[in-house]
Amino acid sequence: MNSRERLLTAMNLDEPDHVPLCFKWWERPYLIDKSDRWHNELERVLRLLKLGIDDTITLKVPISLNPEIKTKVSKIHPPGEKYPLIVKEYHTAKGVLKRIVRQTPDWPHGDDIPLFTDFVIPKARSIKFLVEKEEDLEALSCLLAEPSDRELKIFLEDADKIRSFADNHGVLVEAGMAYEEGVEGGVVGADALHWLCGLENTIKAAYTKPEFIQRILDVIFEWDIRYIRLAVESGAVDLIVHRGWYENADFWPPKLYKKFILPYVKKLADYVHKHGLKFCYIMSMSIMPLLNFFKEAGVDVLYGVDPVQGGAKLQQAKREIGDGICIWGGVNSSVTLKLWSREEIEKAVADAIETLAPGGGFILSAIDQIFPDTPWENVKIMLNTWKRLADYPISS
Repeated sequence: MNSRERLLTAMNLDEPDHVPLCFKWWERPYLIDKSDRWHNELERVLRLLKLGIDDTITLKVPISLNPEIKTKVSKIHPPGEKYPLIVKEYHTAKGVLKRIVRQTPDWPHGDDIPLFTDFVIPKARSIKFLVEKEEDLEALSCLLAEPSDRELKIFLEDADKIRSFADNHGVLVEAGMAYEEGVEGGVVGADALHWLCGLENTIKAAYTKPEFIQRILDVIFEWDIRYIRLAVESGAVDLIVHRGWYENADFWPPKLYKKFILPYVKKLADYVHKHGLKFCYIMSMSIMPLLNFFKEAGVDVLYGVDPVQGGAKLQQAKREIGDGICIWGGVNSSVTLKLWSREEIEKAVADAIETLAPGGGFILSAIDQIFPDTPWENVKIMLNTWKRLADYPISS
Protein backbone atom coordinates (compact mmCIF):
# COMPACT_ATOMS: atom_id res chain seq x y z
CA MET A 1 0.00 0.00 0.00
CA ASN A 2 1.57 3.32 -1.03
CA SER A 3 1.19 6.60 0.85
CA ARG A 4 -1.69 7.92 -1.26
CA GLU A 5 -3.59 4.66 -0.93
CA ARG A 6 -2.99 4.61 2.82
CA LEU A 7 -4.25 8.16 3.36
CA LEU A 8 -7.29 7.69 1.12
CA THR A 9 -8.15 4.45 2.88
CA ALA A 10 -8.15 6.30 6.20
CA MET A 11 -10.17 9.13 4.67
CA ASN A 12 -12.69 6.54 3.49
CA LEU A 13 -13.03 5.48 7.16
CA ASP A 14 -11.38 2.11 6.58
CA GLU A 15 -8.29 0.49 8.09
CA PRO A 16 -5.12 0.72 5.97
CA ASP A 17 -2.06 -1.48 6.55
CA HIS A 18 -1.06 0.77 9.45
CA VAL A 19 -2.07 4.08 10.98
CA PRO A 20 -0.83 6.83 8.64
CA LEU A 21 1.52 9.40 10.17
CA CYS A 22 1.39 12.66 8.23
CA PHE A 23 2.86 15.89 9.61
CA LYS A 24 2.59 19.44 8.31
CA TRP A 25 5.75 21.51 7.84
CA TRP A 26 4.38 24.92 6.86
CA GLU A 27 7.02 26.93 8.77
CA ARG A 28 9.87 24.39 8.94
CA PRO A 29 11.69 23.68 5.65
CA TYR A 30 14.05 21.10 7.13
CA LEU A 31 13.97 17.81 8.99
CA ILE A 32 16.68 18.02 11.65
CA ASP A 33 19.35 20.57 10.76
CA LYS A 34 18.48 24.11 9.64
CA SER A 35 21.46 24.04 7.30
CA ASP A 36 20.08 20.98 5.53
CA ARG A 37 16.90 22.43 4.06
CA TRP A 38 14.83 20.92 1.32
CA HIS A 39 14.66 23.09 -1.77
CA ASN A 40 11.06 22.30 -2.64
CA GLU A 41 8.08 20.27 -1.55
CA LEU A 42 8.90 17.31 -3.76
CA GLU A 43 12.30 16.92 -2.12
CA ARG A 44 10.62 16.98 1.30
CA VAL A 45 8.17 14.28 0.27
CA LEU A 46 10.98 11.95 -0.83
CA ARG A 47 12.86 12.45 2.44
CA LEU A 48 9.79 11.68 4.53
CA LEU A 49 8.77 8.65 2.48
CA LYS A 50 12.24 7.18 3.11
CA LEU A 51 11.47 7.43 6.84
CA GLY A 52 8.16 5.66 6.36
CA ILE A 53 6.22 8.86 7.05
CA ASP A 54 3.31 9.79 4.79
CA ASP A 55 3.21 13.22 3.20
CA THR A 56 1.15 15.23 0.75
CA ILE A 57 1.94 17.66 -2.03
CA THR A 58 0.14 21.00 -2.14
CA LEU A 59 -0.90 22.31 -5.53
CA LYS A 60 -0.72 26.11 -5.41
CA VAL A 61 -3.65 27.65 -7.24
CA PRO A 62 -3.20 31.23 -8.51
CA ILE A 63 -5.03 33.99 -6.65
CA SER A 64 -5.17 36.83 -9.15
CA LEU A 65 -5.82 40.50 -8.60
CA ASN A 66 -8.16 42.03 -11.17
CA PRO A 67 -5.82 43.42 -13.87
CA GLU A 68 -7.89 46.60 -14.10
CA ILE A 69 -7.12 47.48 -10.48
CA LYS A 70 -4.37 49.96 -9.71
CA THR A 71 -2.60 49.67 -6.37
CA LYS A 72 -0.82 52.45 -4.55
CA VAL A 73 1.46 51.94 -1.54
CA SER A 74 2.88 54.80 0.50
CA LYS A 75 4.52 55.31 3.87
CA ILE A 76 3.99 58.20 6.24
CA HIS A 77 5.07 59.00 9.78
CA PRO A 78 2.56 61.38 11.37
CA PRO A 79 3.44 63.28 14.54
CA GLY A 80 2.57 61.30 17.65
CA GLU A 81 2.91 57.92 15.96
CA LYS A 82 5.73 55.76 17.32
CA TYR A 83 6.02 53.77 14.10
CA PRO A 84 5.68 54.62 10.41
CA LEU A 85 2.33 53.89 8.78
CA ILE A 86 1.99 51.88 5.58
CA VAL A 87 -0.98 52.88 3.45
CA LYS A 88 -2.16 50.62 0.64
CA GLU A 89 -4.98 51.50 -1.74
CA TYR A 90 -6.78 49.39 -4.32
CA HIS A 91 -8.36 51.61 -6.98
CA THR A 92 -11.21 49.65 -8.57
CA ALA A 93 -13.92 50.56 -11.05
CA LYS A 94 -16.38 50.59 -8.14
CA GLY A 95 -14.42 52.51 -5.55
CA VAL A 96 -11.22 52.62 -3.52
CA LEU A 97 -10.32 50.18 -0.76
CA LYS A 98 -7.73 51.40 1.73
CA ARG A 99 -5.77 49.68 4.48
CA ILE A 100 -3.42 51.34 6.99
CA VAL A 101 -1.07 49.48 9.34
CA ARG A 102 1.64 50.45 11.79
CA GLN A 103 5.03 49.22 10.62
CA THR A 104 6.04 47.74 13.96
CA PRO A 105 9.44 46.04 14.34
CA ASP A 106 7.83 42.60 13.98
CA TRP A 107 6.02 43.50 10.74
CA PRO A 108 7.31 40.83 8.29
CA HIS A 109 6.22 42.29 4.94
CA GLY A 110 8.61 45.20 4.42
CA ASP A 111 6.89 48.27 2.98
CA ASP A 112 3.92 46.34 1.59
CA ILE A 113 0.65 44.92 2.96
CA PRO A 114 -0.36 41.56 1.45
CA LEU A 115 -4.06 41.09 0.82
CA PHE A 116 -4.22 38.07 3.15
CA THR A 117 -2.01 38.00 6.25
CA ASP A 118 -2.57 37.30 9.93
CA PHE A 119 -0.36 40.26 10.79
CA VAL A 120 -3.10 42.79 9.99
CA ILE A 121 -5.56 41.29 12.49
CA PRO A 122 -4.39 42.98 15.75
CA LYS A 123 -6.21 46.28 16.26
CA ALA A 124 -3.07 47.71 17.83
CA ARG A 125 -1.38 47.39 14.43
CA SER A 126 -4.20 48.08 11.98
CA ILE A 127 -5.50 51.63 11.96
CA LYS A 128 -7.87 51.02 9.06
CA PHE A 129 -9.11 47.69 7.75
CA LEU A 130 -9.78 47.09 4.09
CA VAL A 131 -13.54 46.61 4.49
CA GLU A 132 -15.36 48.68 7.10
CA LYS A 133 -18.61 49.91 5.56
CA GLU A 134 -21.31 49.00 3.07
CA GLU A 135 -19.77 51.18 0.36
CA ASP A 136 -16.66 48.98 0.38
CA LEU A 137 -18.54 45.90 -0.78
CA GLU A 138 -18.89 46.87 -4.43
CA ALA A 139 -15.16 47.48 -4.69
CA LEU A 140 -14.46 44.22 -2.86
CA SER A 141 -16.59 42.27 -5.33
CA CYS A 142 -14.27 43.12 -8.22
CA LEU A 143 -10.97 42.79 -6.35
CA LEU A 144 -10.00 39.28 -7.54
CA ALA A 145 -10.43 37.78 -11.00
CA GLU A 146 -9.73 34.75 -13.15
CA PRO A 147 -6.01 34.11 -13.71
CA SER A 148 -4.49 35.51 -16.87
CA ASP A 149 -3.73 33.19 -19.78
CA ARG A 150 -0.07 33.20 -18.76
CA GLU A 151 -0.86 32.43 -15.11
CA LEU A 152 -3.19 29.64 -16.16
CA LYS A 153 -0.60 28.13 -18.50
CA ILE A 154 2.06 28.09 -15.76
CA PHE A 155 -0.43 26.68 -13.25
CA LEU A 156 -1.52 23.82 -15.49
CA GLU A 157 2.08 22.98 -16.36
CA ASP A 158 2.94 22.86 -12.64
CA ALA A 159 -0.14 20.72 -12.00
CA ASP A 160 0.95 18.23 -14.67
CA LYS A 161 4.41 17.95 -13.09
CA ILE A 162 2.93 17.46 -9.63
CA ARG A 163 0.46 14.83 -10.81
CA SER A 164 3.22 12.96 -12.62
CA PHE A 165 5.42 13.00 -9.50
CA ALA A 166 2.50 11.99 -7.30
CA ASP A 167 1.59 9.07 -9.57
CA ASN A 168 5.18 7.87 -9.76
CA HIS A 169 5.68 7.97 -5.99
CA GLY A 170 2.18 7.20 -4.73
CA VAL A 171 1.59 10.56 -3.04
CA LEU A 172 -1.69 12.36 -2.31
CA VAL A 173 -2.15 15.85 -3.79
CA GLU A 174 -4.11 18.51 -1.93
CA ALA A 175 -5.08 22.11 -2.62
CA GLY A 176 -6.55 24.83 -0.45
CA MET A 177 -4.16 25.58 2.41
CA ALA A 178 -1.68 28.07 0.99
CA TYR A 179 0.99 29.58 3.22
CA GLU A 180 4.28 31.17 2.30
CA GLU A 181 6.40 33.38 4.56
CA GLY A 182 3.48 34.86 6.47
CA VAL A 183 1.24 35.36 3.44
CA GLU A 184 -1.99 33.38 3.66
CA GLY A 185 -4.32 32.10 0.98
CA GLY A 186 -6.23 29.13 -0.36
CA VAL A 187 -9.83 28.22 0.39
CA VAL A 188 -10.12 30.94 2.99
CA GLY A 189 -13.75 31.15 4.12
CA ALA A 190 -14.37 33.22 7.23
CA ASP A 191 -10.64 33.48 7.90
CA ALA A 192 -10.69 36.16 5.20
CA LEU A 193 -13.32 38.10 7.15
CA HIS A 194 -10.78 38.69 9.90
CA TRP A 195 -8.08 39.75 7.44
CA LEU A 196 -10.44 42.11 5.63
CA CYS A 197 -12.41 43.53 8.56
CA GLY A 198 -10.54 42.69 11.75
CA LEU A 199 -11.46 40.06 14.30
CA GLU A 200 -13.40 42.19 16.78
CA ASN A 201 -15.13 44.12 14.01
CA THR A 202 -16.24 40.89 12.33
CA ILE A 203 -17.79 39.27 15.39
CA LYS A 204 -19.44 42.51 16.51
CA ALA A 205 -20.95 43.01 13.06
CA ALA A 206 -22.18 39.40 13.02
CA TYR A 207 -24.51 40.43 15.85
CA THR A 208 -25.29 44.01 14.87
CA LYS A 209 -25.04 43.97 11.04
CA PRO A 210 -25.56 40.36 9.95
CA GLU A 211 -26.52 41.31 6.40
CA PHE A 212 -23.19 43.13 6.02
CA ILE A 213 -21.22 40.05 7.11
CA GLN A 214 -23.27 37.79 4.85
CA ARG A 215 -22.60 39.99 1.83
CA ILE A 216 -18.85 39.82 2.48
CA LEU A 217 -19.06 36.04 2.85
CA ASP A 218 -20.89 35.87 -0.47
CA VAL A 219 -17.95 37.61 -2.15
CA ILE A 220 -15.41 35.35 -0.43
CA PHE A 221 -17.44 32.30 -1.46
CA GLU A 222 -17.06 33.26 -5.12
CA TRP A 223 -13.29 33.48 -4.57
CA ASP A 224 -13.22 30.06 -2.91
CA ILE A 225 -15.33 28.39 -5.59
CA ARG A 226 -13.03 29.81 -8.28
CA TYR A 227 -10.02 28.44 -6.38
CA ILE A 228 -11.59 24.98 -6.04
CA ARG A 229 -12.77 24.96 -9.67
CA LEU A 230 -9.24 25.66 -10.90
CA ALA A 231 -7.89 22.89 -8.65
CA VAL A 232 -10.50 20.47 -10.00
CA GLU A 233 -9.86 21.44 -13.62
CA SER A 234 -6.14 20.80 -13.17
CA GLY A 235 -6.88 17.09 -12.82
CA ALA A 236 -4.09 16.80 -10.26
CA VAL A 237 -5.89 16.97 -6.91
CA ASP A 238 -7.26 14.32 -4.54
CA LEU A 239 -8.19 16.51 -1.57
CA ILE A 240 -9.54 20.04 -1.15
CA VAL A 241 -8.58 21.70 2.13
CA HIS A 242 -10.65 24.50 3.65
CA ARG A 243 -8.77 26.46 6.27
CA GLY A 244 -10.89 27.28 9.30
CA TRP A 245 -8.37 28.48 11.87
CA TYR A 246 -10.65 31.42 12.74
CA GLU A 247 -13.94 29.56 12.32
CA ASN A 248 -13.79 27.79 15.69
CA ALA A 249 -16.20 28.18 18.60
CA ASP A 250 -13.95 30.71 20.37
CA PHE A 251 -14.85 33.18 17.63
CA TRP A 252 -18.11 31.72 16.31
CA PRO A 253 -20.24 30.22 19.09
CA PRO A 254 -22.69 27.55 17.89
CA LYS A 255 -25.53 29.99 17.21
CA LEU A 256 -23.38 32.22 15.01
CA TYR A 257 -21.61 29.26 13.44
CA LYS A 258 -24.92 27.72 12.42
CA LYS A 259 -26.09 31.01 10.89
CA PHE A 260 -22.98 32.05 8.96
CA ILE A 261 -20.36 29.30 8.74
CA LEU A 262 -22.29 26.03 8.45
CA PRO A 263 -24.11 26.95 5.20
CA TYR A 264 -20.82 28.18 3.74
CA VAL A 265 -18.87 25.01 4.56
CA LYS A 266 -21.73 22.80 3.38
CA LYS A 267 -21.85 24.51 -0.01
CA LEU A 268 -18.09 24.10 -0.41
CA ALA A 269 -18.22 20.42 0.60
CA ASP A 270 -21.14 19.77 -1.77
CA TYR A 271 -19.22 21.34 -4.65
CA VAL A 272 -16.11 19.29 -3.86
CA HIS A 273 -18.08 16.05 -3.59
CA LYS A 274 -19.86 16.81 -6.87
CA HIS A 275 -16.44 16.62 -8.52
CA GLY A 276 -15.45 13.39 -6.80
CA LEU A 277 -12.87 14.76 -4.36
CA LYS A 278 -12.49 14.60 -0.59
CA PHE A 279 -13.12 17.68 1.59
CA CYS A 280 -10.81 18.43 4.52
CA TYR A 281 -11.55 21.08 7.16
CA ILE A 282 -8.76 22.60 9.27
CA MET A 283 -9.67 23.59 12.81
CA SER A 284 -7.40 23.16 15.82
CA MET A 285 -9.14 25.05 18.63
CA SER A 286 -12.54 24.70 20.32
CA ILE A 287 -13.93 22.07 17.98
CA MET A 288 -16.05 20.20 20.53
CA PRO A 289 -19.19 22.42 20.43
CA LEU A 290 -19.20 22.18 16.62
CA LEU A 291 -18.72 18.45 15.98
CA ASN A 292 -22.28 17.78 14.84
CA PHE A 293 -22.10 20.75 12.46
CA PHE A 294 -19.06 19.19 10.78
CA LYS A 295 -21.06 16.03 10.05
CA GLU A 296 -24.01 18.06 8.81
CA ALA A 297 -21.74 20.04 6.49
CA GLY A 298 -20.37 16.88 4.87
CA VAL A 299 -16.77 17.19 6.07
CA ASP A 300 -14.73 14.10 5.12
CA VAL A 301 -11.55 14.86 7.07
CA LEU A 302 -11.04 17.05 10.16
CA TYR A 303 -7.44 18.22 10.52
CA GLY A 304 -6.36 19.74 13.83
CA VAL A 305 -7.73 17.52 16.61
CA ASP A 306 -5.57 18.63 19.56
CA PRO A 307 -6.20 17.30 23.09
CA VAL A 308 -3.94 19.84 24.81
CA GLN A 309 -4.17 23.41 23.53
CA GLY A 310 -7.21 22.68 21.37
CA GLY A 311 -9.22 21.11 24.18
CA ALA A 312 -10.32 18.15 22.04
CA LYS A 313 -11.73 15.20 23.97
CA LEU A 314 -10.49 12.28 21.91
CA GLN A 315 -12.98 9.64 23.06
CA GLN A 316 -15.93 11.96 22.58
CA ALA A 317 -14.70 13.09 19.16
CA LYS A 318 -14.27 9.48 18.00
CA ARG A 319 -17.71 8.58 19.33
CA GLU A 320 -19.54 11.57 17.84
CA ILE A 321 -17.92 11.93 14.41
CA GLY A 322 -15.71 8.87 13.91
CA ASP A 323 -18.39 7.05 11.92
CA GLY A 324 -18.50 9.81 9.32
CA ILE A 325 -15.31 11.89 9.49
CA CYS A 326 -11.64 10.90 9.35
CA ILE A 327 -9.79 12.44 12.30
CA TRP A 328 -6.34 13.86 11.53
CA GLY A 329 -4.21 14.78 14.54
CA GLY A 330 -4.40 13.40 18.06
CA VAL A 331 -1.14 14.78 19.50
CA ASN A 332 -0.17 18.35 20.36
CA SER A 333 3.05 19.82 18.98
CA SER A 334 3.99 23.08 20.68
CA VAL A 335 3.45 21.77 24.23
CA THR A 336 3.63 17.97 24.08
CA LEU A 337 6.50 17.62 21.61
CA LYS A 338 8.37 20.66 22.87
CA LEU A 339 8.07 20.41 26.65
CA TRP A 340 6.98 16.96 27.76
CA SER A 341 9.17 14.07 28.90
CA ARG A 342 9.83 10.92 26.89
CA GLU A 343 7.31 8.96 28.92
CA GLU A 344 4.65 11.66 28.54
CA ILE A 345 5.15 11.85 24.76
CA GLU A 346 4.97 8.07 24.44
CA LYS A 347 1.74 8.04 26.43
CA ALA A 348 0.23 10.86 24.34
CA VAL A 349 0.95 8.97 21.11
CA ALA A 350 -0.33 5.69 22.54
CA ASP A 351 -3.52 7.35 23.80
CA ALA A 352 -4.17 8.90 20.39
CA ILE A 353 -3.69 5.62 18.52
CA GLU A 354 -5.61 3.47 20.99
CA THR A 355 -8.52 5.93 21.08
CA LEU A 356 -8.80 7.11 17.49
CA ALA A 357 -7.38 4.34 15.31
CA PRO A 358 -9.66 1.31 15.96
CA GLY A 359 -11.95 0.75 12.99
CA GLY A 360 -9.95 3.11 10.77
CA GLY A 361 -10.62 6.72 9.86
CA PHE A 362 -7.55 8.12 11.63
CA ILE A 363 -4.37 9.88 10.51
CA LEU A 364 -1.85 10.59 13.27
CA SER A 365 -0.17 14.00 13.38
CA ALA A 366 1.21 16.64 15.72
CA ILE A 367 -1.02 19.72 15.75
CA ASP A 368 -0.70 22.40 14.43
CA GLN A 369 2.52 21.34 12.73
CA ILE A 370 6.19 20.52 13.27
CA PHE A 371 7.44 23.99 14.23
CA PRO A 372 10.98 25.34 13.80
CA ASP A 373 11.49 25.00 17.57
CA THR A 374 10.06 21.47 17.85
CA PRO A 375 12.99 19.33 19.12
CA TRP A 376 13.84 16.58 16.66
CA GLU A 377 14.65 14.19 19.50
CA ASN A 378 11.04 14.47 20.65
CA VAL A 379 9.74 13.99 17.12
CA LYS A 380 11.81 10.78 17.05
CA ILE A 381 10.12 9.62 20.26
CA MET A 382 6.77 10.10 18.55
CA LEU A 383 8.01 8.25 15.46
CA ASN A 384 9.33 5.29 17.42
CA THR A 385 6.15 5.00 19.48
CA TRP A 386 4.03 5.17 16.34
CA LYS A 387 6.10 2.46 14.62
CA ARG A 388 5.63 0.19 17.61
CA LEU A 389 1.85 0.64 17.82
CA ALA A 390 0.64 1.54 14.32
CA ASP A 391 -0.04 -1.82 12.67
CA TYR A 392 -3.66 -2.87 12.21
CA PRO A 393 -5.66 -4.50 13.66
CA ILE A 394 -5.72 -2.22 16.72
CA SER A 395 -7.87 -2.94 19.73
CA SER A 396 -9.43 -0.08 21.66
